[in-house]
Amino acid sequence: MINNCIIDKKHWKKSLVFSAILASMTLAGCGGDDGVNGANGIDGINGAAGTVGADGADGTTDASMVTSSGFAFPADAIFVQPYAVDGEDITDELVLALFEVPAGSTVVLPQGNFIVSETIAIAATENFTLTGYGINETILDFTDSTGDDAIRFEGGVDISIRDFSVLEANKNGIKVVSANGVYIAYTGTVWNGALEENNGAYGLYPLQSQNVIIEHNYAYGSADAGIYVGQSNNIVIRDNVAKNNVAGIEIENSTMADVYDNVAIGNTGGILAFDLPGLTQAYGGNIRIFHNDVIANNAENVGSGAVGIVPPGTGTLIFSVSDVEIYNNKFTNNETSSIEVASYFLANDDVASYPTTYGATMANGWSPLTKNINIHDNSISRSGANPRGDLITDIVAGYTLMLGQTMPAILYGGIGESLANSGFIGGFNAIVGTDALADGVNYDPYTAQDLVCASDNIDSNSAASSLEFADVNIGVVFTTDPTTPTLDFDKVQGNSNLLNCTQPRLSPAVVTFRGKKYGCNGDDIATLACAL
Repeated sequence: MINNCIIDKKHWKKSLVFSAILASMTLAGCGGDDGVNGANGIDGINGAAGTVGADGADGTTDASMVTSSGFAFPADAIFVQPYAVDGEDITDELVLALFEVPAGSTVVLPQGNFIVSETIAIAATENFTLTGYGINETILDFTDSTGDDAIRFEGGVDISIRDFSVLEANKNGIKVVSANGVYIAYTGTVWNGALEENNGAYGLYPLQSQNVIIEHNYAYGSADAGIYVGQSNNIVIRDNVAKNNVAGIEIENSTMADVYDNVAIGNTGGILAFDLPGLTQAYGGNIRIFHNDVIANNAENVGSGAVGIVPPGTGTLIFSVSDVEIYNNKFTNNETSSIEVASYFLANDDVASYPTTYGATMANGWSPLTKNINIHDNSISRSGANPRGDLITDIVAGYTLMLGQTMPAILYGGIGESLANSGFIGGFNAIVGTDALADGVNYDPYTAQDLVCASDNIDSNSAASSLEFADVNIGVVFTTDPTTPTLDFDKVQGNSNLLNCTQPRLSPAVVTFRGKKYGCNGDDIATLACAL
């Protein structure tokens, strides 16, 4: 059987869908070799010794010079405290080794469990790799650190971060700001124990960056998001496990993002896409969420700020962002809704205040509306067993108490569209700046290209489950009158009457890293997920 603690691309996902395996998958309970085949499989990432074959050796490479995922250390690698013993504080050695590292360097963290007592900050560098010996073989414990971030990269080009884990950061696990080319793989960020509000905020945290690849990682216990990419462009997030966070995986104010082949389990919300007001990059779009397993995301919400609105039991939440495609995912046992789509008006319904409160960011193109959402070919089962959440208390009561219905598995708020179609917010067009208008940001009545569509989704309840979950529904809260909810609903049966439309497919994201292309138009072009 596959080792529960590592993510092997060929075998891991099939095994992880079984809840017994997922329940045991925390770094605290793992040890030893976390490689299965020892194969990296990532073109352009291997060290000078070349691709390492099965069992961590290619016949010429010393197995002790290879990570458990199969990355071979180059001959000129810089080794930090290679003879450190478990429990040793290696802060001083890390600071020294990572101060003004030359371009092209590979710095190797020691094998074992070590204490780090302050933030490790790495200034802009090029073609730099920071690696340990494996996600379970190199563990850095920041429990007693004095800094907010565990490891922080500031700027840089083509940065590779891999094969180690960070525990108990005060705020953020691994933060990367303003880089072009970020590769994070076989890396863990963990806050052990129960999900609590005093856990750190973000696990893997690239921000204001370009060409970001996040794959084969494990994020556990974040009080905000386990895997987060914000205000960034050209993003691939694939083959990760996000467990027991408030938000498992979150894309925020970012463009050209593909999120696929991940497992999001036990979070408050599994996979999120947001556009929030007031950020430097005002809005995002062209986000594809596909071929993921989104399972039992029912943790109570202990987060604050924007993520604090996420209803427990949410599979995927699309919030105030346009141009999103959600398809061929498996949603199972999410207790509120499998897919929720909402405008910002659901969080702040004081429409008259928007020009004053959000005028500056609206001029830059941020919009509270949600447009061009294409939800198709998803498999949904056992949805809506215990719907709840402060944001949707009245909606839950309406569907479950007034109508006697299971909470809709696909839930669309609809108030933004209703406001636009009724002419209530047409005056907002005077706020929108020239560049945003050129990108199609407007408050006109919705046209066909603006609609939220749901087609060919599948009720996958078994015969036994169908007794408890008789109706897997699509629901719309506001249909025509933005002042009065109407709580429309229809069964998910392929193409239902409600939200019965389709949208053109979105373009794949392409990430360029160290001269190679990654994603569905790159190294994954022949995979099943990319063929869907």
